[in-house]
Formats: sequence, structure tokens, C-alpha cells
Amino acid sequence: MVMVQKKGTDLVAVEKRKKGQWDGLIFPGGHVERGESFACAAVREAEEETGLRISNLQFCGMVHWAHRTQKQRYLVMLYRAEGEGKLLPFTPEGENLWMPLSEFIAAAGKSPAMDEYLSCFLGETGELFAEYDENGTDPLVRQ
Repeated sequence: MVMVQKKGTDLVAVEKRKKGQWDGLIFPGGHVERGESFACAAVREAEEETGLRISNLQFCGMVHWAHRTQKQRYLVMLYRAEGEGKLLPFTPEGENLWMPLSEFIAAAGKSPAMDEYLSCFLGETGELFAEYDENGTDPLVRQ
């Protein structure tokens, strides 16, 4: 996931995601393809979902979940970057818009866990962790 800031401003690219999973206000992101690094995947996904040219990518944290009894992990790498160009108004993910970062922080309707993710994007922590199983997921904890 990438917090893309419009070069020279306090605006961030925000998706109003309506895909059925992780719906709500969220930053662009996606999956890592075979043979691709986390950083390359972050740039590719951010460019695909926003139409912007991404530069100055900086790692800012990680979110991970561990299954309580099985050897399973789920990882999300978080990055900050600058974006230039024309923001795509719509993609299959949902509607895109520029929003002042302070407005995004205060906004209702963010995607689940975005308030916790913001602690990494804003440099307050570098890692969030929780355990999960078929009965549910624990709250994310700062590490």
C-alpha cells in the first residue's frame, strides 16, 4: 500500500474503494507478482490504480498477521511516495480523488484498519501485528 502525496502539496491520492473487500477510503495498493520485489509491486500498483508517475518511494512500515495454530502469515508493506500527473478519476477499485492528508486522517468511512495503518504512514511506529484464526482476528498492536 502506498500513501501517494501530490508533489509539492499536502494532498494524498485516496481511493473510495467499492470492491467488496477493504471498502472505504484507502490508499492504493495490491499484490506482489512472481519475481517482483515489494517496492516494485508498490510502484506498479500505485501507478496502475492512480495513473500517476510514482517517485521517491520510501518504506514506512509493515503490517502482519500470524495464524494462531498454522504456519501462515499475511504481510502488507507500507510506503510513502510522490505522484505526478493526472489522477485517474475511476478504476475497477473505485473512485480516486485528491484529499488533504489532515482531512483523510479525520475522515469517517475509512477502510478497516486504516486508522492503525496511519501510525506507520505518519512515522509513529514501523510495525503492526495481530494473530488470527477461524474465530477472528485480534486487534492490531504496535510493535
